[in-house]
Amino acid sequence: MQKLHLTLSMLALSAVVAGLGACSDDLSAPSAPTAAADAQTPGLATAAGASIRLRCERRSNRSRISVDGRGLTPPTGNFRARVTASGGTVTSAPERAVRGEAEFDFDSNRNDILAGATRIAATFITARSGPDVVARILNASGQVVATQGAECSFN
Repeated sequence: MQKLHLTLSMLALSAVVAGLGACSDDLSAPSAPTAAADAQTPGLATAAGASIRLRCERRSNRSRISVDGRGLTPPTGNFRARVTASGGTVTSAPERAVRGEAEFDFDSNRNDILAGATRIAATFITARSGPDVVARILNASGQVVATQGAECSFN
């Protein structure tokens, strides 16, 4: 009986910890970046086989980020992308993966936003030490399944 109680306690604790990571997102506005988010090691796939191709660009009047997830499990599950840059942190709406792949676009260009990109400010990306942008893909439970950092092109 004590083993069962311990096992259930550990499962409950795991669920609480996983839930905390998904609770604080306001999709309407970016939050301030945190030191903890910036301290994570970019480029590390945190789930077996999951990976991210991250591309980002900053122009004088525009910020643009593309997050492509591959090897996602379940292959038809719902996923979100979360990007962190000097402008804060923004999380996309859920996207259903197709054969383990999901694509997410973040943009400050009005036409791209109308076409489905998640809105970010034109000044969202700035050059900084380390990666300019860190992207994470989250599963339906809010757990990070892949992380990737990148230095952006500046035009």
